[in-house]
Amino acid sequence: EEECRYLCEECCRVNAEPTEIEKPGLLRLPTIAAAERAAVRNTPCAEPLPANIDELLQKILARVVRSIDEQIPSIADQLFRGESLAQLLGDNQLKYSSREPAINIYTSGGEFLAHKDAQALTVLLPLSCPDRDFEGGGTAFWSQDSRGHRVEEPSIVLKPPAGTAMLFGGCVTHAGVPVGTGTRVVFVSSFSSAKDDKPVAIEEHRDIYGDSV
Repeated sequence: EEECRYLCEECCRVNAEPTEIEKPGLLRLPTIAAAERAAVRNTPCAEPLPANIDELLQKILARVVRSIDEQIPSIADQLFRGESLAQLLGDNQLKYSSREPAINIYTSGGEFLAHKDAQALTVLLPLSCPDRDFEGGGTAFWSQDSRGHRVEEPSIVLKPPAGTAMLFGGCVTHAGVPVGTGTRVVFVSSFSSAKDDKPVAIEEHRDIYGDSV
């Protein structure tokens, strides 16, 4: 928890402006490598995180993937063709969603609309504590048999303690629930193996409006 609190405080001190593609109340701060990849693609991007925070986040991500390898080996078997996530990370053989890894900072009214990440795996690590640091918020998930996020409430909304990683696949519809008060800070990294051209076969599920969910 001490590490999470330090990251929250340092990230909230970063003097960065949200891009035009962010909704009010959300600031996405990319790692240095994520910002460099965004620049190559001409994707609007905030200034990257400071080098010391970037280095700490890389260490945290390395710890997370090592734990996945050791405690949930089925993830590597089913989503990464049996290859160690720690090895892929160490060999720079992971490819990430746009502007990720990143820190998302949500303030009052801040949200992330329902979507799918379309990567093999997403690691979402809360750095702030629900109820103490913010009210509202959380991550909403819709089940695969849902009629769609425009017509059904989420199947579940999770607000785990700081430092408790949530793991889910790229076919899962999810959203950042609007924050009522305070500041919610999360570390997010969605990735696939760079060796795999088509890491996730997303089955199309449509709601009654025809939207992909």
